[in-house]
Amino acid sequence: MQGDWLTLRFFGHFNTYLYKLISDLPSLILATRAVLQAFQDDGVAYFELRTTPRSIGSHSPEDVIRAVLNVIDEWNAHERMSVGLILSIDQAKHDSATAMRIVDMATTLQKEGKAVVGVDLCGDPHNVPDVTIFRSAFQTAKQRGLGVVLHYAEVPASSTRPVLEEMLAWNPDRLGHVIHVPLDLRRQIIERGISVELCLTCNVLAGMLPSKASFDEHHFGEWWRATDQPRLSLGTDDVGVFGSMSSEEYLLAAKHFGLSRRDLIKLSRCALSGSLGDARRAIATLDRFEQSLQSS
Repeated sequence: MQGDWLTLRFFGHFNTYLYKLISDLPSLILATRAVLQAFQDDGVAYFELRTTPRSIGSHSPEDVIRAVLNVIDEWNAHERMSVGLILSIDQAKHDSATAMRIVDMATTLQKEGKAVVGVDLCGDPHNVPDVTIFRSAFQTAKQRGLGVVLHYAEVPASSTRPVLEEMLAWNPDRLGHVIHVPLDLRRQIIERGISVELCLTCNVLAGMLPSKASFDEHHFGEWWRATDQPRLSLGTDDVGVFGSMSSEEYLLAAKHFGLSRRDLIKLSRCALSGSLGDARRAIATLDRFEQSLQSS
């Protein structure tokens, strides 16, 4: 019960406090720039930012997204870290019509050459309606060439077999968390080449893992040791709540699972193989780092 309480409290932050902190476009623009700067300063070379379209004051959801994209466009033109934007559909708040509008928005913006790389299914997974209502939106996104990312098997309530199989049928490019996944579906994820994005600090501190598991027992180890190396990445989800940057997540992986520097390079390459946007600049940076490691 302790883990369930912690998880509910975690999602409660997003449903109450966090969305109230940014109440106008200048604050949104300031926050976006601050987030990008923080990750670049942390050594990140390729970054995918997620946000859920919503109105702010008199500004429509599209106005708000365009304001974020204007910051990203400026960033990509002048900074060394490449950035893509994922538009999120909230499974606990949005209906099928809203989901389709977000997919249409992502499609329009991508056709304009904006840095939109995909759509995501997120939101509090404890009281989710029938996920089949989002089937059409995500199938449409896939048909249009948008990347499809899903928060997947976060808590037992959203991890019944019908739900997990339904979401896999949408042909996602990447799955987040993948905590409560049966072994046969885990094997299917690997065989299909679906990327998985794991969140060490979030899962442990929010009590999302079975039996109050510690970092040493996190399912990262199972995915990392898989015979067929999966497309594996580490996500922060969410720095504002848990205070762990990307470098900290890699340090935790190295500390608790015995990863060497070469392993961390391999993990970074696995992560880039699951990117939705243009990661060539990041791959070149990683190549240079590996060459310097080999010559040292």
